[in-house]
Amino acid sequence: MPDNDISAIITKSLQVNKDMLSKSIKPIINQIKKALESNRETIRFANEIDKKNNNGFVLDFSIINNIFSNLEKEKLLYGGVTLSQRDEEKKIIYGTQVMDYGNVVVITDGNPYIMIEMAIRNLMAGNTTIFSNQGFMFGTNQLLIQIIQSVLEQFNISKYLVQIYISENFDELLSNFANIDLVVCIGDHNLQKRILNKSKNKTLISGSENFDLYIEDTFHLEFIDKIINSGLNLQLYINDDINDTKLDDYKAIMVSDIDEAIAQINYNGSGYSSAIFTSSPENASKFVREVKSKIVTVNTSPTIERIIDIKQEDLINEKIIIYPFSFKLDGNSENISLNEEE
Repeated sequence: MPDNDISAIITKSLQVNKDMLSKSIKPIINQIKKALESNRETIRFANEIDKKNNNGFVLDFSIINNIFSNLEKEKLLYGGVTLSQRDEEKKIIYGTQVMDYGNVVVITDGNPYIMIEMAIRNLMAGNTTIFSNQGFMFGTNQLLIQIIQSVLEQFNISKYLVQIYISENFDELLSNFANIDLVVCIGDHNLQKRILNKSKNKTLISGSENFDLYIEDTFHLEFIDKIINSGLNLQLYINDDINDTKLDDYKAIMVSDIDEAIAQINYNGSGYSSAIFTSSPENASKFVREVKSKIVTVNTSPTIERIIDIKQEDLINEKIIIYPFSFKLDGNSENISLNEEE
């Protein structure tokens, strides 16, 4: 069983030595990807238990592969140096170095895709990460964390670089604000509002993996039914004029028209991804213009873009570096040429 003493968890995170991390980031990420693939059946078994206990959805490994494909494009890595300007008159080179933010708390609704992506993103940034949720997909998430920790130890990096804390409320965790450098909250509107009210640290929010669907007519019911049965975290808004939707979802909010649907989504929605299903081009255009979500789709699955809208630069600090031409960062005195290959 994982340690669930938050004081002990924070103490362990603060004691992590990152001296060897910058040299191993890419190999660690590649090994995590391989480890998840080689443990696919074990992960699937844990996932099936969660699903059987009505505590999860079926993982799609193609989504996990897409996460790694997207992250491979990131250029900002802990310890990395970018040379930006060469001043010939002063004989000085300017650059920046990627530094860690520190101890990052990531509060989510327990979605494993989010946990995998944020674990890798914070690893790339050199941050220690404490994940916290209320126990959704408990078995799956615990196993994923254990796999990531085992890979870290293969590279002589403390497994406490990534930890998980299960709690029914987050007050005790957030009360340790003096030992937290950044809070990231990824979840629905209610979770975002709750954490923003409680957090005394800088807090980033995202509604990733939370989707709002407005259903205006019955033309797309078969497709909508497939979306609902996929296990996504959805909030439905259904037009009052639809008498029989055959959509088995108790959370549906009934709205009178397009204006009320837009108002409800802008007030109650996650702010991440919203979709309208309609045969009216006028209402579709109005929805696209006025809904404030980061992703808006028309008669299309809201999962067409499954990306966390928290950028890598939000998870790092940058140190400005200035040094003379004759100096090289490894300590040797050499002339340095600044070009695109450096």
